[in-house]
Amino acid sequence: MVMKLIKIFIFLTLSTFILSGCSDTKLVTPETEGEKLQILYSNAMELVKKRDFVDAAILFEDIERQYPYSKWSNQAQLMTAFCYYKTQFHDESLDALERFIALYPGSKKISYAYYLRALNYFEQIKDVERDQSMTVKSKKAFYEVINKYPDSEFVEDAYLKIDIINDRLAAKEIEIARYYQFKQQWISAINRYNKILEDYDTSVYTEEALHRLVEIYYSLGLIEEAKRYASTLGFNFPDSDWYTKSYELVKDLS
Repeated sequence: MVMKLIKIFIFLTLSTFILSGCSDTKLVTPETEGEKLQILYSNAMELVKKRDFVDAAILFEDIERQYPYSKWSNQAQLMTAFCYYKTQFHDESLDALERFIALYPGSKKISYAYYLRALNYFEQIKDVERDQSMTVKSKKAFYEVINKYPDSEFVEDAYLKIDIINDRLAAKEIEIARYYQFKQQWISAINRYNKILEDYDTSVYTEEALHRLVEIYYSLGLIEEAKRYASTLGFNFPDSDWYTKSYELVKDLS
């Protein structure tokens, strides 16, 4: 009888120990909405770290949909836009950004939303030979960043991107202007070259535009106009090969 009691005691002791050990290692189920949301957000950020941007975007969208009034919702929306941008799903990224801008105009991260919108347009710019409407949209969007948030950290890069955009737009203009010049449609060519000088004067095509105007006015016998543009070219770009060409045209003109 004593031995039986001892065995029962040992069994109960071991059972208690095993159950105690199990209780220490079992998974904890989140009990509040906040805990569930934090886990979802952490999982999404882990996917971002792994550069699994599509799955991360889907998870961020779930957070936004399931918890629209939480403090995490606006950040999830912005991360959705970022993840879609990284995967070149530009339409989806822009949709998320438009919602964010409309819903959270006072957010501390609103300047980034405008900047990311401009980047989405910028990444869709086509070759010079193709339609440049997206280029124009991108330029306008970067100017929005500059004008609305002049003290933001994105302004410097916005200016750099605008310089690139101006080169692209100027390239399109000079391509058309050369065509008109080749066809001896002088007025159309002059207007296109002057557009470069007026709208894209910091572009890499400014020097060529000035030289082409020298060529056209020289061909038309308008000597003073030719000399005026050559002088402008020489004053602003004295070391330019385009100035050397213009100078050869007008140097002997009285």
